[in-house]
Amino acid sequence: MSKLFIYFFLLVFIVCLNSCSVTRFVGYYASAGSDDSGELKGQVFQTDDTSYRIGTLPNSWKRNNIEGGDLAYNNTQFDATMTVNSTCNEKKKNYSLKALSESLLIGIQGKEALEREEIIVNGQKALKTTYIGRLDNVPIKIATVVLKKGICIYDFTYASSPEHFEIGIVDFNNFVSQFKAL
Repeated sequence: MSKLFIYFFLLVFIVCLNSCSVTRFVGYYASAGSDDSGELKGQVFQTDDTSYRIGTLPNSWKRNNIEGGDLAYNNTQFDATMTVNSTCNEKKKNYSLKALSESLLIGIQGKEALEREEIIVNGQKALKTTYIGRLDNVPIKIATVVLKKGICIYDFTYASSPEHFEIGIVDFNNFVSQFKAL
């Protein structure tokens, strides 16, 4: 099972056990089987496999300290979460952006892609998809962006309740647009 599948499965599992709150969605974000811990210094995140510069976020977004995965942020003002993660693996570079995007949503019931568009991130073609679904019977709206650069896959997620989704999507889009693999 791919690392991306495991990330999201564990995330959903832990969230369902602890809360239906979208903010908790990121609070328990974790990876499985990853010995590759990274470190954020300023706006640069570095692991043994990759390093990248992240965008800035308004002060209302607070970083969550997590085990595994890369970075996670939450905004309690409108109960939303944002994540960025990297996976570098020669075997996974052949997966399509659509398949990689879909793998981020394992565990979301009744998921439906509302919109899918190719965008450019860090000079590379990326796929942005917006989904609706249910997490533990609570409605959720999620935007994903998946980017492949070399053997690395970078994925970004933004999750909120459908009624608050539009409030934070601008922050998410700005955050993603500033991303740069180093």
